[in-house]
Amino acid sequence: MKSDTCFSKTTGQPLSVYDNEYDAISAAEHSELFYDKEMFPYFCDVCSNWHLTPKSRYTPSSECPVCVGSDGRPKQSYRNEKEARLRAEILCDEQGLQLSVYECEMGYGWHLTKR
Repeated sequence: MKSDTCFSKTTGQPLSVYDNEYDAISAAEHSELFYDKEMFPYFCDVCSNWHLTPKSRYTPSSECPVCVGSDGRPKQSYRNEKEARLRAEILCDEQGLQLSVYECEMGYGWHLTKR
């Protein structure tokens, strides 16, 4: 099934939707076995379903409980500098954004900034 709300950042096409983690893991295994594409299942906070992303662009993050961006929304926190830098590189390649990374002053991981 395809999503009505979630779209690929690279192709703009609707993402495939999986009802549960087991189905998403099975789809990722199928993708690797039959298409030689390493995919990673993740739970989507937007549609409350599971999707797949290429393993090379998977950078787990969570909302920082303290820091907010210029838009007033919570900043995403990355577990370490390496994962934050990878996300910054992905956003640069896909959207042309020039981002820097910095350690959260409150100790909640690493953030991205346009400054």
